[in-house]
Amino acid sequence: MEQIQLKSARNHRDIIENLFTYYVYDLAQSGQWPCGADGRYAYNPALLDAHWQRDDHWPWLIYCRDELAGFCLLRRYPANPQRYDIDQFFILRKFTGQGIGKRAFQLAVRTMPGLWQTRVLLENLPALHFWRSAIGSMTRQQYQQQVLPDGDLPMHFIYYQIAQG
Repeated sequence: MEQIQLKSARNHRDIIENLFTYYVYDLAQSGQWPCGADGRYAYNPALLDAHWQRDDHWPWLIYCRDELAGFCLLRRYPANPQRYDIDQFFILRKFTGQGIGKRAFQLAVRTMPGLWQTRVLLENLPALHFWRSAIGSMTRQQYQQQVLPDGDLPMHFIYYQIAQG
């Protein structure tokens, strides 16, 4: 089994921003982001501000065998602060399909037992498959899923609870 670690990214926003371009590139497969005229998949870095400005947001870097493998941005969901939310989650392609994302997810949510949700773009079927599997294995298939608006986007909302211990 691979050694997976989460390390706080509070002092490493630059790393998250660098990885975010790869994350947006991967999301482009679902048709959400066009490639810009400059050849980049752009995003607004201000979207990440809350993770460095608020105490109810937690940015993490994911490492596998001491090599950077991705990031996980957790928060209290603004529309329902009683619920934790996987705001953004990304594993570099080099590490996908090996169970590393699932183990990183488990480590992340175990830090904060309670009510959780994960939101997935409707078009992102590979991510939906991953999250159903990861959440299902963590909760013994005890989760609910529905499609709801999240701002201006309809998304899959997956609701579940993480027990203490």
